[in-house]
Amino acid sequence: MSEIFLNDPGTISSEFPLLPFPSDRQDANFELGVSMILHNWHTLSTAVDNSWGGPQSSEKRDWMAGAVIDEFINNKEIDIIYIHELLSGIMEDEFDSIIEDGSTINIATNIINCYKQCQENQFDLIKQAYAKWLEKQNNKKDKIEVNVIDDPLNPDISSDEEDDGQDNDNAMDQDVDMMDTSEKTYVPPLVDDDGFTVVTNKKGRR
Repeated sequence: MSEIFLNDPGTISSEFPLLPFPSDRQDANFELGVSMILHNWHTLSTAVDNSWGGPQSSEKRDWMAGAVIDEFINNKEIDIIYIHELLSGIMEDEFDSIIEDGSTINIATNIINCYKQCQENQFDLIKQAYAKWLEKQNNKKDKIEVNVIDDPLNPDISSDEEDDGQDNDNAMDQDVDMMDTSEKTYVPPLVDDDGFTVVTNKKGRR
């Protein structure tokens, strides 16, 4: 891993561990902010989408957020280089990826800035990032629903026809309910020539 020098390493320090904050609101927003920063990291998203970390790639991203937060719980001083090295190590160990695009420095800088914002009870940027993430998730759900309705393997079946079928099914269900609650017609038992009652399969009777 190449050594990186910054004019401003973005160091934050305290007499006590950097977390927890004095208030739960600050802690919650910092955790959310770190999660949003990692979700918006293009390099990491590419690794997750392509399962570079195996079938649990998405879970590993969530674990990475927790690992970053743990460093703030366990340390009294952290800077951008420290977070950069942490992220680079995780990407190499968990996603088999050596990051050389410099993005780890940008992400580390954003995380340090997020901490400073929460320290000053400034949560607007975190809320905006969360709102954008929610919108993106909703758009993904909408696309999935459209793909399910417009099945390219069954072009002859339109959504209108599917709706009609559902309406018919609902109507049939209603008819069944009405039949169950109405008075049923009595059907006398069948008797053979010798006077014995014939037992029939109920499914076969009409």
